[in-house]
Amino acid sequence: MKKVLMLMALSLGMFSVANAQSEPKKGDVAVEVGFSPFRDNGETFKLNEGMLKGRYFLTNKDALRLKLGFGLDNENSKTNNFQDANDKTRSYSIYNGTSEKKNKCTKFSIALGYERHFKTIKRFDFYAGAELGYGLESYSGSEDNENVTTYYNAKGILEQTTYHHDTKEYKNQNTSGRASSHYFTGAVFTGVDFYVYKNLYLGAELGISFKTGKSPNTYYTKYEEDRTTNANGVDTYYYLSNYSSETGVKTTTSMSDNRTSTQTTIGAAISNETTNTSVKLYIEPSIRLGWKF
Repeated sequence: MKKVLMLMALSLGMFSVANAQSEPKKGDVAVEVGFSPFRDNGETFKLNEGMLKGRYFLTNKDALRLKLGFGLDNENSKTNNFQDANDKTRSYSIYNGTSEKKNKCTKFSIALGYERHFKTIKRFDFYAGAELGYGLESYSGSEDNENVTTYYNAKGILEQTTYHHDTKEYKNQNTSGRASSHYFTGAVFTGVDFYVYKNLYLGAELGISFKTGKSPNTYYTKYEEDRTTNANGVDTYYYLSNYSSETGVKTTTSMSDNRTSTQTTIGAAISNETTNTSVKLYIEPSIRLGWKF
C-alpha cells in the first residue's frame, strides 16, 4: 500500500513539474511551424506555405506574435509527340513535336499580432488575440510549342517540310491564368496549445479573417512562326507574327509566291486590374508544432 501511495505521489509530482514548466512566463520565446498531416493529395506533412511563427511573452499572460511566410515554386513540364507513317508504300508524312510549359511562383507574407493567454489548465494553454499583415504573390509563366512535319512521296523521297513554332511569355500570371497580387490581412482568433512534454507543444487555432488586395494587369507576348520549305531547303512560304496584349499591337510578315508583305494592326489593350475583399471563418487545417525556451 505504501508503495502504491509513493508511486501516485511521484507521478503527481512529475505531472505538476511538467505542467509548471509548460505555463508561459514573462520573457519566454516560442518558435513554431505548421504542417498538415491529413491531406489527401500526397502532401502529407508538407509545411504550410513555408510559414514560421514566433512569440515573445511581455508578461505571463501577454505575448506578441510574428508570422513570416515564404514560398518559391518552379514547375516545368514537357511533352514529346512523334508520329510515323505505318504505310510507306505510298505518299506519307512524319510528325515530330514538342510542347513545354514553365511556371514560377514566389510568395511572401508577414503578420504581427497580440495574444492574451488565460490560465493554463493542466497542459492546455488557451489564448485569444488579433493580428494584421501584408503579403504578395508573384506569378509568371511561358509556353513553347514546336513541330516539324516532313512529307515523302511513294518512293521515300522528301518533297517538302512544314515547320511551326510559337511561344508565349506571361507577365503577372501563370499559364493557368493565376494572377499576381498584393494584399493586406487581419484576423481575430482563439486557439489552444497542448504541451506534450515540458516546453514542446502542439496547437490549433480558429478565427475570423479578412483579406483585401489588388491584382495588377496581366498580359502576354506571343511569337508565332510557320514555314514551308521544298526538297532543296528553300522557303516557299513563311509567316512571322509578334503580338503584345499589353499594347494590342500585332506585327506580321509573310511570304507567299515570292511576294513578301508586312502589316501592323492595333487592337484593344488588356486592362484587367482587379481589387478583391473577403471575410471568412477559418480553422487552421494544420497542426502547429512549437518549442518554448
